[in-house]
Amino acid sequence: MAGIVDQDQEVLSLDRGATVPWRPIHYLGSKLRVLETLEDAVGSVSSSGDSVCDLFSGSGTVSAWLARSRPVTAVDIQEYSRVICGALLKPQRICIHALEEELREAINLSRQAGTLFAATPMIELEQSSLVEASNGSPENFARLIEAGSLMTAHFDDPANDVQKAMAETWYRVRSTHNEQYVNSMVLRHFGGVYFSYCQAAELDAILEIAHRQTGTARDTMIAAILVAASELVNTVGKQFAQPLRPRDKGGRIKKTLYSQAARDRYKSPSDAFVAALKKLSLSQVLDLEHRAIRSDYSDYLTSPDFNESVVYADPPYTRDHYSRFYHVLETLALRDDPPISTNTAHGRTTPSRGVYRVNRHQSPFCIRSQAPSAFATLFSKVSSKGSSLVLSYSPYSSEKNAHPRVMTLDQIRAIATSYFTSVEVESVGEFFHSRLNRTDLNKEVSFDAEYLFVCR
Repeated sequence: MAGIVDQDQEVLSLDRGATVPWRPIHYLGSKLRVLETLEDAVGSVSSSGDSVCDLFSGSGTVSAWLARSRPVTAVDIQEYSRVICGALLKPQRICIHALEEELREAINLSRQAGTLFAATPMIELEQSSLVEASNGSPENFARLIEAGSLMTAHFDDPANDVQKAMAETWYRVRSTHNEQYVNSMVLRHFGGVYFSYCQAAELDAILEIAHRQTGTARDTMIAAILVAASELVNTVGKQFAQPLRPRDKGGRIKKTLYSQAARDRYKSPSDAFVAALKKLSLSQVLDLEHRAIRSDYSDYLTSPDFNESVVYADPPYTRDHYSRFYHVLETLALRDDPPISTNTAHGRTTPSRGVYRVNRHQSPFCIRSQAPSAFATLFSKVSSKGSSLVLSYSPYSSEKNAHPRVMTLDQIRAIATSYFTSVEVESVGEFFHSRLNRTDLNKEVSFDAEYLFVCR
């Protein structure tokens, strides 16, 4: 494994001349299009080269952009964010030739006696049903999607070919690993729901390689897996909140089912992983004391680690609990084996269709009754350290069919002025947030969608 990192030949080098930002994962509310505006705002309340804390760092886009000119501490309560930000802020030299050889060996071994071998019954059934769907007979593929995750599978119909294949896969998983063993985590939790069964099993093999590494190399490889997963995911909007529904409300199979599935389920995880690794290795940051920390915002602001001159904060805007959109990435980053949350309706309790992990983080900024206190905590702790604050927030226009915000601009300004001497509110201009791809699932665009609170 040492041959993958810090080799002299065929190693990716950093292109310091490139300045094009990129978004590692599909991320709601991405700031990709306003990075220069944010950089100017941070510069207006700090000296050149002063350290900055990106307090709700998410996909790391802002952290990576600011790290081109100043030390950055990326802070987020989600592990997937810490991993991605760590990879962006401390690019790792990777020997692609050695890595590709390691990938081939790991996948061949998995096919012979590992997770890919265990998944073979489901892989073969999915492949044959996809061929049938491409020829105009999508019923079997629809039934396979409706069967869901192996973790939530039913085995009450011995004549059901999907259940038979799932039962055989479960038998092989237990024989090959232990059914709770992490080597088959992606397959068991997310195969058939967010990825094809083959993709899920291959991601398990790639995760195994990544977890043999340590430190920055491990973060870089896991981050590349998260980027690849965001590219591979087969859902509406390329996020992890809404698995495909194969039928319409009338029970008819959707005409677009095959085209939606074929768009993603034939992609190679290894190719997506290597492509992501190359982009991460070219992260354009200065060699400064950058950090990526997993922490609750309040805990970090009261910790001795908090010593940045300026804080950039981008808390959640709406009642939507964003962790629902990234729970798969969080599980991949943690590589744990979490219980699945349940829903109760009409007296019946069933596993969540999205295979959500239990105890997902619920931000107080998303809860109307808790948001005022959360903002007060944020403002008071930043100001008490003598740091400046740049806060992003998107207002709710009652004249538009938009997702309601839990706080208004005036409410936030009133709290901010209790803690800062100067509070300026500036419009970012004609900018609208990343949304889901289907227009019927979206709310109307607000072209005055982003404001900055610049607090001194």
